[in-house]
Amino acid sequence: MAMVDNVPSIIFLWSYLLITWVNVILIWKKKPQILTKKWKFLFGAFFFLGLGDIFHLFPRTYLWYLYTFENQIDAFDTQMGILINGTGLILTGITITLFYLLFYLFWKEQFINDVDLPGLQDIKKKIKNFDIVAYGSMLFRVILILLPWNQYGGTPVYYLGFLSFRLITNLPLYILGFEVVFLFVKSISKTKDSDEIHIDINKALKHSSIWITVSFISYTISLLGTPLVSLLGMMMIPKTIAYLAVLLYMKKYILVNPSLTQIL
Repeated sequence: MAMVDNVPSIIFLWSYLLITWVNVILIWKKKPQILTKKWKFLFGAFFFLGLGDIFHLFPRTYLWYLYTFENQIDAFDTQMGILINGTGLILTGITITLFYLLFYLFWKEQFINDVDLPGLQDIKKKIKNFDIVAYGSMLFRVILILLPWNQYGGTPVYYLGFLSFRLITNLPLYILGFEVVFLFVKSISKTKDSDEIHIDINKALKHSSIWITVSFISYTISLLGTPLVSLLGMMMIPKTIAYLAVLLYMKKYILVNPSLTQIL
């Protein structure tokens, strides 16, 4: 049987979703008069983050309701349960990949297309390679997500107790996510004394890099550890909080910052 939620987990997830969308709406309400590519990329990233959680949370809540209040013990294992839960997981997997791709496009627009910084010339020369990694990871991940061996909506087939096809499906996401973190950190180190990059942009990227790393560490522990020790599934909690932290730091330092929204 697929994981069964309980009241505390449902409350936590809906609270997270509510906070996320409240902030997304607030960011949109304070949007600049002219929507530049950089602002669109950042806002789009968090829009897809919230949208993906909707795709994931509604099926989980519905199946939890059937299981808890309608006494449909096998709700998760019916064709309907597998279909709606699996569809939610597929859409969430695609939207979280778009989240990182849009983060990459924001970075590229801010540090490569918009300015000509001497410290980033080595990266600029290799930008086509970074593009290939970013777009290739997105495409490859979508293909892998759609393959039936993921066993979405049901119990995956595990090898050696903890390895499943879902691990392979997540590899492009790791590549894209850590490419974003690498470029953020590299850009911070090369532009920290530059007058062309607002200090708040580097603050946002610094905090985002930390929390993105936290999210991947938490997710990895959950992905590999849960089949062996079910309690490790709780590592999805810090993973979820990490994404919220990224949203709040980007909002604080960039997206609603009066000194930046007019130039982003």
